[in-house]
Amino acid sequence: MPRTLIWLLAALFSFTTVVPAMTFSSLSVQQYNEFKQPGLDKPQLVHSDIAPVLAQHKQNPLFRFSQLGQSALATPIWQIDIGTGPVKVLAWSQMHGDESTATAALMDLLNIIAAESQAPWRNSWLDRLSLRLIPMLNPDGAASGARFNSMGIDINRDAKALQTPEGRLLMQAASEFKPDFGLNLHDQNRFYAVGDSNKQATISLLAPAFNDAKDIDDARKKAMQLIGDMRDLMANELPGYLAKYNDTFSWRSFGDTFAGMGISTVLIEAGGHPSDDNRQVARRLTTQLLAMSLSSIASGAYAKQPLSAYQAIPFNRDGGIKDLLINNLAISVNGNAAQVDLALDLDIEGAKQARIRDIGDLSIYGSYHAFNASGLRYQPAKAYRLDKPLTLDDSGYLALLRQGYSHFTGDGSLLTISTALPVLLNPQGLSADAPQRNRSATFLLANDQGVQLALLNGQLLDLNRGKLLNPLGT
Repeated sequence: MPRTLIWLLAALFSFTTVVPAMTFSSLSVQQYNEFKQPGLDKPQLVHSDIAPVLAQHKQNPLFRFSQLGQSALATPIWQIDIGTGPVKVLAWSQMHGDESTATAALMDLLNIIAAESQAPWRNSWLDRLSLRLIPMLNPDGAASGARFNSMGIDINRDAKALQTPEGRLLMQAASEFKPDFGLNLHDQNRFYAVGDSNKQATISLLAPAFNDAKDIDDARKKAMQLIGDMRDLMANELPGYLAKYNDTFSWRSFGDTFAGMGISTVLIEAGGHPSDDNRQVARRLTTQLLAMSLSSIASGAYAKQPLSAYQAIPFNRDGGIKDLLINNLAISVNGNAAQVDLALDLDIEGAKQARIRDIGDLSIYGSYHAFNASGLRYQPAKAYRLDKPLTLDDSGYLALLRQGYSHFTGDGSLLTISTALPVLLNPQGLSADAPQRNRSATFLLANDQGVQLALLNGQLLDLNRGKLLNPLGT
């Protein structure tokens, strides 16, 4: 092949595969997707999910790995040092074992830092910052999908007593490293709303207090100013989905304790977003916030932020978001008729049980799914008794639902299920003549033409189309 042609082909390949280096404070969605670590889009991460990623990066001289110690059940806990600058930044994730979004974000961040295409951005802070990452501080809790460690202790309430090996390791890392900034990475429940809005708090932030008076010293001021930069990034990336936590002092917590040690501490909480079961939107935003923070801290740009930027962030509203809202459903109790809203919560990470959580005027709430039930009335669940073999396909099942049967009771071995639609066998805790709080979210919605929809363990099935309107957990 002629040398000129080889050169042209090589140039073309380079042109089509190079990812542009990000600018001072921006990591675009396209850039992020180039570096997103595959295999981590799942509801719960465990140590074996990230071990191969860490092993790969251990070969990179940019990253100085050392074993910080081990968990109570002897799983290794690593720290990764990057850069040689005088300003020190400590970031740690998954001190609550069931909060793994930021661990995935740290793996993404390592990929970005390692990428040759990002050398200009990386070199802009490598000699200004010393970055220490501690991914998955609580691998035992991660393995069991629990908030607590294997001793049953909340590590984030162990900053003073230091009874857990994991808490002692985090305190050891902070005491030896003496960070200027601390990035405390968590997940929050998916039911937080942004202020009085009906939007999910996909990211929540906090500069924790270091005393009951909530004083603002120089270190806390810097944390608030850095959050001001984060607010600006969120306004560009996902406006309206940012909130902040109440700063009531928590004496036992690491964030508040570190703030009292003079560390400019920022809490970053990953939350829910519509059609995003595994919090991949929050994962991306956390990665973007981390990358931006390195640039801002290295350059000192955060210092230009007024405290009003932090103060303007609306507070979290706990319980402001529901999984499913059914609006304007007709009910009647002893002749007393009403049109009500129902709020349903789904336990998508545990037993996958859906419950009725609230009834009445719920117009102040947002939701992941909503259905206007105007013209429909509540009809109680009714059992189909299994006393002989029954094969259930789509058409046969829909026919039974139209007849008012919502579930099956009896010997489940008699039932052969040949449908992908949700089928309930021997459910517990059903409501009777009217919906009741904390009862199973299973009943029928009917009008004068008969049953139109079936709510089956929180999944709303349109009988006319044979279609689920809110597949469980989406």
